[in-house]
Amino acid sequence: MPAHKTEQSLGSDDVGIMAAVAAQMQSSWEKKRKEKEAKFLQMAKADLDKCVTARLDEFNVAVAQLNGAYDKFVMEYAKADDKIRKLWLQLQHEQEKLLMFSEKKHKAMSDNDRERERGQVKGMAVTKKAVEDFGKLITSLEEL
Repeated sequence: MPAHKTEQSLGSDDVGIMAAVAAQMQSSWEKKRKEKEAKFLQMAKADLDKCVTARLDEFNVAVAQLNGAYDKFVMEYAKADDKIRKLWLQLQHEQEKLLMFSEKKHKAMSDNDRERERGQVKGMAVTKKAVEDFGKLITSLEEL
């Protein structure tokens, strides 16, 4: 019987060793799995960071382009507005010149009208005097 006990105790030791080896293997696999997961997560985070950085760079470039386009638009708009303002000022200046010219022309025409009217009145007076003188001449010739 003692031989049988030795076999049982050896079998029990074998089971214990096998269980210890299995537990150690399980622990080793868990450790490797956790290392792989950590490595995967680290690589995924690095890829994600790289992707986010690339998108941020693209976003910053797009923002810079938009700002540049807006600045260009503002400058061109200001230049166009300055040109329009300059044209309005020129137009105003020309209108003032035209108004002054028109007033001078109106005054000159009024002066000419008065002068013509004086000339006509003088001409009519001369004509009246001539008619009267002619009438006197005719009357004096008839008396002779």
